[in-house]
Amino acid sequence: MEETRGASKKQRREAKHALDVLPKWAWLLVLRKMSPYDHLAFGLTCRTFLEAVREVNPKKKLKTDLTDDKLCEQMPCFSMGWFQWVLRSFERRKGGPKTWRDEEEESYGHLYDSDLMKLAAFQGSKKAMEWLVSQGIPLKIKRKYSESGDNEVVAVGGAAAGGHIAVLEWLRSKGCEFDESTCYFAALGGHLHVLQWLRSQDPPCDWDEGTCYFAAMGGHLDVLQWARSQDPPCPWNKRTCEEAAGGGHLHVLQWLRSQDPPCDWDEGTCSCAAEGGHLHVLQWLRSQDPPCDWDELTCSCAAEGGHLHVLQWARSQDPPCDWIPEDCIEYAVERRDQHVVEWIEANFYQEQ
Repeated sequence: MEETRGASKKQRREAKHALDVLPKWAWLLVLRKMSPYDHLAFGLTCRTFLEAVREVNPKKKLKTDLTDDKLCEQMPCFSMGWFQWVLRSFERRKGGPKTWRDEEEESYGHLYDSDLMKLAAFQGSKKAMEWLVSQGIPLKIKRKYSESGDNEVVAVGGAAAGGHIAVLEWLRSKGCEFDESTCYFAALGGHLHVLQWLRSQDPPCDWDEGTCYFAAMGGHLDVLQWARSQDPPCPWNKRTCEEAAGGGHLHVLQWLRSQDPPCDWDEGTCSCAAEGGHLHVLQWLRSQDPPCDWDELTCSCAAEGGHLHVLQWARSQDPPCDWIPEDCIEYAVERRDQHVVEWIEANFYQEQ
């Protein structure tokens, strides 16, 4: 798979001549029609393509977003050649991360072998998974998916999140076990048919509160409704409301609170809505009878997320939402949101 120096120079010369065929504006048009997943490979082809990528997204780092949120939003279709290119071209870390990585850190962190196996399973690409195994990456490679949970087989979670029952069956035939996290990822991906299949097995795949809050996180009301309709219903807790609020899924939150008894909520629900910048959700929460509780974390989370309009509304209420201005300023400074800092300082000093 290694390229010789002579072949590499020849390819660069051919690429340079090929660029002369179209003007720069045409390459920009090509880029805008391209999937965001392909921007990194496109930009690394040559200097002209790299300049085009930077011109289209001048404020964004050149990276491929492989977080769960992005993958569930848009299914990638990476070819076998892409996996081969990544494996030979990028520095990787063996295995999986030893500690839990949140979404933000994962977006900019290191590439692990476990990331590639999970991605291949998410796409449902058994061929890519088998090739990765042939390159020394174990099929049962694990990583930590939560702060408190155990290490999980990434291929199982990836296949469930991608909606691939056939891949799950194949993985099970290879000795990969299912557990509560398998249901989590089926729910996060909105794949009701996968969740139903998992629960129809003998014995059924285990589930817990995570299935409900992952469904709420993804805004998948149909999955949530089915899970709660079972006998006994899938358990839930206040985090289900928090995830619905944090994702801006008002219709899910309204359904959760319409149940008898309603799903629990507390101050954390308002904080999550504020952090996500979902003012309409926060306004609905506070319009209920009685209103959902809030505290100073609502303002802190709004500042942490850079959502000045949410912070302004919360402080404009009668009585205003509690806040700790120093904390809000600290979060805004970390984000380099000078306009947020200036507003907080102006309003804080008015209160003195």
